[in-house]
Amino acid sequence: MSYRIYNGTQLLGDVNNKSTGINGLLPATNYQFGVSNYDGNRESSKTTINVKTRGIRLIIPVSLTLNSTITLNYQEYSLGLVPIGTEPAGMFGGGNKRNIQAKVISVDNGKSTVELLEPLESNLTVSLGGTNLLKGTSRDLQQKSTTNDWVRSPYNTDFFRSIYPLDNFTAKVWIEKPNKDSWLQVWVGNNGLFRGNVIKAGQSGYSEVHGTLNKAITSANLVIGAGDEVSVSLSWKELKLEKGTLATDWSPAPEDTQYIVDNTQLNKLQDGSFAAFNGYRAIYFRQ
Repeated sequence: MSYRIYNGTQLLGDVNNKSTGINGLLPATNYQFGVSNYDGNRESSKTTINVKTRGIRLIIPVSLTLNSTITLNYQEYSLGLVPIGTEPAGMFGGGNKRNIQAKVISVDNGKSTVELLEPLESNLTVSLGGTNLLKGTSRDLQQKSTTNDWVRSPYNTDFFRSIYPLDNFTAKVWIEKPNKDSWLQVWVGNNGLFRGNVIKAGQSGYSEVHGTLNKAITSANLVIGAGDEVSVSLSWKELKLEKGTLATDWSPAPEDTQYIVDNTQLNKLQDGSFAAFNGYRAIYFRQ
């Protein structure tokens, strides 16, 4: 017997455990989740529950009134953030402006944590599934040649810290017609190794790695490789690292889709206001 998990009418997948997690949800957003029993042939009626996710939390280095509601100002292409000549027409100096309401949920040591009461993200920017722990990945093919045996991923930083406190991980990548048999692997410490399925030279496909990291590990790297002491040319895309043992479809890391990342601290500006920036996006608090 397994359980089918739904988001509204969308089937998210089947699970065997009586508890599971759903990643990739928008903050401050209402959802209806459903669960049904499924024996491989027949499916029971769904039991549903309505929930609302919490909003993005920001830290403002000033004491505010606990439980009060404040107004934040959001805008894109703030003055000075985009080089002159590269800004979209009509947007230099700030465009797409709107006010965002937030609630002060804690005040401690002169810092206030506020929670946004509405989402910043568009429904089009976030997909359900396992959260991708690797920033800057893409669906676009990325090509690389090397004279040694490994093509090290540029996304190794703090790999093991990203996985904890859950130590089961899954990594997946699409490899496009390598000139040598190639695969994805997780290189742990000095001697540990998890290796995915081999993609044959001249063919394309996903290489997938599953493993469990020991709590004593102090380093772990993602590596796309061929055999020892060979020259390999690789084209790859859709690199994804996620917690758990089930590989889900590629999705961008939250940091690549969110307007403002959770728990960002707003910094004080010369005019006395506070602001946080993410690329061409900015959110302000003015007293």
